[in-house]
Amino acid sequence: MDFRSLHSWAQEFLQERGVPVRLHGDTAETAFSLAWKNVGRESRLAELDPAPTYWHEEIDYVIKGRGLTRFEEYATLPRRRRKASLNRTHRQSVWELYEAYEALRGERGVHDFNDVLSLALAEASRRRERPPYAAVIVDEVQDLTLVGVRLLHALVGDVPNGLLLVGDGQQTVYPGGFRLTDAGIDIRGDRGQVLRTNYRNSKQILDAALTVVADDAFEDLDGMRTPGRRDVDLTYHDGDVVRVTRPTVEAHDGELLDALRSLPEGALADTALLCPSLRAIGHYQRLLTQVGIRVCQLEHYDGRAVDAVKLGTYRRAKGLEFKNVFLPQHDAVFPSGTPAGTGTPETARERAELLRSRLFVAMTRARDLLWLGSVSVVFTGQPHDGI
Repeated sequence: MDFRSLHSWAQEFLQERGVPVRLHGDTAETAFSLAWKNVGRESRLAELDPAPTYWHEEIDYVIKGRGLTRFEEYATLPRRRRKASLNRTHRQSVWELYEAYEALRGERGVHDFNDVLSLALAEASRRRERPPYAAVIVDEVQDLTLVGVRLLHALVGDVPNGLLLVGDGQQTVYPGGFRLTDAGIDIRGDRGQVLRTNYRNSKQILDAALTVVADDAFEDLDGMRTPGRRDVDLTYHDGDVVRVTRPTVEAHDGELLDALRSLPEGALADTALLCPSLRAIGHYQRLLTQVGIRVCQLEHYDGRAVDAVKLGTYRRAKGLEFKNVFLPQHDAVFPSGTPAGTGTPETARERAELLRSRLFVAMTRARDLLWLGSVSVVFTGQPHDGI
């Protein structure tokens, strides 16, 4: 019985089969940056969204994540959970960017994370031997790529009870999407079931989280459109939401430190402080360390009890839970507004929905205490340019 992340399993599988893999994220990222500079920045894509991140995601989650190899496949593909309307000319520009990226990546002799899964799927499909596992159980399936799901399916085939997939489209933290039917998995009839009981959150905590995504209908893996505020059965009733608003970051952070210090002895072992970005993590790592509060980075957390605040991003916390969860400056990710920056209203709306989904995930990690911090910026005197 193996308990593994999909990418780590795929890398070991390829190593055992003698398939060379050179996973180097930084070098692959440089290859994309050069491709954007050479091909994308002056293309029609910049008219829709000049931020290269959006188009990097298009390649990662729509093209490579779905295993597309020909432009004609991409030209007519429904881009699930992507808001920007792309005509054929736009898609041709995306494909040119993709090809430029692949050429530059190939010249450097490196792979990205999508390549690892694609290589593993090709190897699993090529050598049709007895599957190595009797069953595969997948959690958080909504954030896998289509290639990843196809790989897992290939490990067991269509044997009875061979594949158990558990996921929630409302807790999606990555862009793009697919339906299970795209992977050749049919859950119609009695092969699929909707789970409606929440065993973790109290009503107060769940209501606060659902308010964030109330206006964001989502599509689950079976293609069913579901309203953002959905009916949930609760079994847990002890929980509290604490909201703190202060006029400055300094005052806000002071309240945060006081709240952490006031926790009972030993409570830090089941406490998390979650942030939307790596920059924010750096800020709170320094703040907590300066005052002597122990910190354990979530990326190094293996589930064993350690008397320290678990510090990580909203995305890193996916699938975990804690007795106490602190979300400093939580509304700085504009859960109900439009992100700052440029781009079309469609791409802005997509970013905002994804950020709200990530915030929803972070809020629902809490069992007993959800601490929500805000900073209310107050300007005095005469307004000037930029305000």
